[in-house]
Amino acid sequence: MTQDPYEGFAERYDWMKQENPARQEFFRSLFGKHGVQTLLDCACGTGRDLLMFRSMGLEVFGSDLSDSMLAVARRNTEEAGVLIRKVDYCALPENYDTEFDAVVCLSNSINEPLEDAETLRALRSMRAVLRAGGILVFDQGQTDATMRNPPDFAPILNNRDFTRFFTMAYAGDVQTVNIFDFTHTQDTCDFKHSSVRIRVRLLDSWRQVLRDAGFMEVEFFGDWDSTLYDKNSSRRLIAVAEK
Repeated sequence: MTQDPYEGFAERYDWMKQENPARQEFFRSLFGKHGVQTLLDCACGTGRDLLMFRSMGLEVFGSDLSDSMLAVARRNTEEAGVLIRKVDYCALPENYDTEFDAVVCLSNSINEPLEDAETLRALRSMRAVLRAGGILVFDQGQTDATMRNPPDFAPILNNRDFTRFFTMAYAGDVQTVNIFDFTHTQDTCDFKHSSVRIRVRLLDSWRQVLRDAGFMEVEFFGDWDSTLYDKNSSRRLIAVAEK
């Protein structure tokens, strides 16, 4: 059985979550433009985005492959009554007979398959459960601009009680992110370490693999303010692919 990479980390995952009005407005505007009413978050993690999308009046569904993330997501969304299932996003058509208006795969989740064949399988799976004209949305923090001089570390959060710090190591286009969490309250001093591996793809690679998956209409944005992606300056890559 494959080890859950988020075991021991899921309970702490939301500690770095912060409200982002621009991100919320990006989705609100995008979903209005494309007539989105039903949505599948196919890597829903702890379910926080499900609650955001539900607050927009959408019918939302969540899936994930991590048991530890699913446990937190079910707890977070219990009062909202969101249907959450354990499903591999490479096998969505075998598990859903619904055609969604939108599928989202956020916060670098699309980068977890390390092999080309698995990435292509995932994208085709997501496309298969979209209605005609439906949209797939994914995002990542790695861009053409940032990867020219890829960072080795990143301070994520630091407050009176908690510090989160990332270090990054690279082997070709595979990035290993080490997550260091320090709890330093008046009563507690604790340290935990987790790590995840992701495949780094940049604009040209995403254009090709999305075409191979059957997406002919794709827009790329460089931030949640809806600016278009620029290889020389963008600090985030957001893809919106229409079926």
